[in-house]
Amino acid sequence: MKNRYIKIFCIAIVGVLTLASCDKGFEEMNKNPNALTDPAVKSMFTLAEIYVDGQDFSNTRGNNLYAAQIVQQFSSLGGPGSKYTYSSEYSAALFGETYGKGLNQIFQLLSVVENTPENSNMIQACRIMKVFLFQKLTDTYGEVPYFEAGKGYNGNVFSPKYDTQEAIYNDLLKELDEAGTALDAGKPFVGNADLYYQSDVARWKKLANSLMLRVAMRLSKVNPAKAKEFVEKAYAKGVFTSNDDSLVLKHDAGPAGVKTNPITSSWVRNDLNGGESNIKFSKTFIDLLKNTNDPRLRIYAKLEATGDNNPASQQGLANDAKEFPGGDKKLFSDPNTSTVLRLDAPTLIMSYAEVQFLLAEAAVKGWNVGGSAQTYYENGVRAAMNILIIFGDKVPAVSPAEYNTYITTYPFKASGTEAEKIEQIITQKWIVLLFNGFEAFSEYRRTGYPVLVPVNDPTGDTKGTIPRRLIYDQSELITNEANYKEAIQRQGLDLMTTRIWWDK
Repeated sequence: MKNRYIKIFCIAIVGVLTLASCDKGFEEMNKNPNALTDPAVKSMFTLAEIYVDGQDFSNTRGNNLYAAQIVQQFSSLGGPGSKYTYSSEYSAALFGETYGKGLNQIFQLLSVVENTPENSNMIQACRIMKVFLFQKLTDTYGEVPYFEAGKGYNGNVFSPKYDTQEAIYNDLLKELDEAGTALDAGKPFVGNADLYYQSDVARWKKLANSLMLRVAMRLSKVNPAKAKEFVEKAYAKGVFTSNDDSLVLKHDAGPAGVKTNPITSSWVRNDLNGGESNIKFSKTFIDLLKNTNDPRLRIYAKLEATGDNNPASQQGLANDAKEFPGGDKKLFSDPNTSTVLRLDAPTLIMSYAEVQFLLAEAAVKGWNVGGSAQTYYENGVRAAMNILIIFGDKVPAVSPAEYNTYITTYPFKASGTEAEKIEQIITQKWIVLLFNGFEAFSEYRRTGYPVLVPVNDPTGDTKGTIPRRLIYDQSELITNEANYKEAIQRQGLDLMTTRIWWDK
């Protein structure tokens, strides 16, 4: 899929190639911004948007090999996520890349943009993007440097303190509330340098409020009163209302590493290998869709060696597997390279379907979100099926008749218990969060759904306990030792089994 807007960011990438290496945490983030004598702020903004999506490094290691396998969307024989084994490089990937690239880019941009009415919308959008990055960081590791992060630019702070997750979450909600309100359609923005919404302020406001909904719901067990307050506020301010509002970042098929999808590109280039990939769809994922005749299965999966996307042919690899049953990798389902695993496949960063499932959960809890759980659930399932048209027309889209058959056969459990309703909602969210393993991992820990059978492999490091977090970048023991040690004294040992603040 060609994207006329994505050409803009080539300028940004050429201008900041020095930022494109595998940076280590705060070293890159704290470089002197005075080196920028004539900053191209619109190009910098474009690159910040791209970095919010992550790069190949963290998406391959942290997402595909850890988070998505922990929650059993994918599986591999030796995958650290499937077997709960610790890999320092893979576990640290998100930490190093987010501080070294995404947050580095945003803080650098904010350091050179004057706080004027003309720049206000750009500044508010940067605040929203910071929330995306920081929420992913703190949800993955727990306490992280937050309030002092980026102060190497204007405060000479090169060993930032770690902040409690409670303090971080309170500020994330404040930032979204303030930034969403401050966005103003009467002020300039960045034109087509905005790859997300082409400077449509109304849609940015919806994004801020929809993200507030996600952030607030994460507090549902640790602080239900605050969760309710901000879920209701987000709804009242206005969240996504259709698939057109979904945050989708488009990509091109090349050049590799510049325009390609950061989740799929390394997979296709290095790992897929004509069906010989070690990473396959999990048996948990394939069996759920296959057993419910889910029409999405033909779009998501195929046998790469033969091109067969017939749902009846699909077979997932068990996460506790020690070998490929039958010995032939090619008999197990791969992500479909005609659709979701194309090099130019768009990235679904946040969807209208997710928002509908968040509202469905809120309605189950009796919160004031203006609709019934059943309506939101049905809207979410329909939206999750319809959004797949963004992956092209080489596989037939889900038809209205197929949706109707599915929702009639597997209706919302309106008379069920609260737990049964939540399980049904989160299981559907788990499906739509395919390729967003970090978010699926967070929602699993928050809710316990979908129900997963733990893997107790002798190579694992958790004794059969499903991980609750990833382990910090161990370079912090060298570059930020005192603050790292203070954090683990508060939070608990730096282990995969240590629960973070909201994980009750």
